Amino acid sequence: MYNSDDAQLREASRTMAHYLLSQQEREAKNSPGPLHVISSDRRSFAERRQIQLTMLEGGILGVIFSLTILLIYLLFTGKLNGGITIGDINGVKSGILGVVLGLVILGLIGFLELFGLNKFFNLIMNRIEYKLDLHRKGQLGEQRALNVLQGVLDGNWWLFRNLELPGRRLGDLDLVLVGPLGVWSFEVKAFSGEYRNVGDEWKKRYGEKWVAAESPTTQSRRNAKALQQLLQSRQINIKWVEPVIIWADPESTIEFDNPSTYVWTLDRLSHHLQNLSDRNALAKGQVQKIVKALEKIHRDMDDQID
Repeated sequence: MYNSDDAQLREASRTMAHYLLSQQEREAKNSPGPLHVISSDRRSFAERRQIQLTMLEGGILGVIFSLTILLIYLLFTGKLNGGITIGDINGVKSGILGVVLGLVILGLIGFLELFGLNKFFNLIMNRIEYKLDLHRKGQLGEQRALNVLQGVLDGNWWLFRNLELPGRRLGDLDLVLVGPLGVWSFEVKAFSGEYRNVGDEWKKRYGEKWVAAESPTTQSRRNAKALQQLLQSRQINIKWVEPVIIWADPESTIEFDNPSTYVWTLDRLSHHLQNLSDRNALAKGQVQKIVKALEKIHRDMDDQID
């Protein structure tokens, strides 16, 4: 048997539950939702480079294989032994055929060794593999950065992936972030090894020595400037596009001292995103103009595929 206190408690519980559900519904309606991620149907620059390098690698191996087949053909037709074919040598059968093929291959290898071409061949193939690995890591680094961005930013922000600016042949912009606090151009790097950045200068460590390395600072600034100029050419008055380098390989190390361009490591990316500066804040209407302009660039690039 329930007393009046039990009835009042049940009623209070129902009222509280109704209030909480109503509050959640209101919050859901007012929520801006998740980060807007906009990608092109076109393959990224890194993907296209991987395809090109793979085709180059296959072409080089194809040439080597074709030369081997040509030597075998010449040998069998007697073009290399005074008109005597393999079939004329005491009814040569399949066993000797294998030996002959082996000798031809060994001869080709010896030829490469004799003229030092094997070192040249290995140098080329190693360089291609290095470039392939670099682009694969770059793609993985972009995905890592994207995961963090999606976990921190909401629907007040737009993220454009692999944005190719018209008239430029220097690759794409890895990530472009647009929102109420401004526009950021993220250059994602997933280099292996130990690096140091002081001001504009970048170095990589080889053993006990630090050797000058290609500067991501130059690339990030160039991309940010190109994006700003493009927007201004479309009558969008924007004072600044902030260049940022995202260091996206957790297994590599980076030391920096007073870098001229922001360098954000992956483990600190969430912190930086939560504390973005408002010095280049944009009006809501301006944000929408920029978003529409960049969406049109993506559509134009996609139309080139069709």
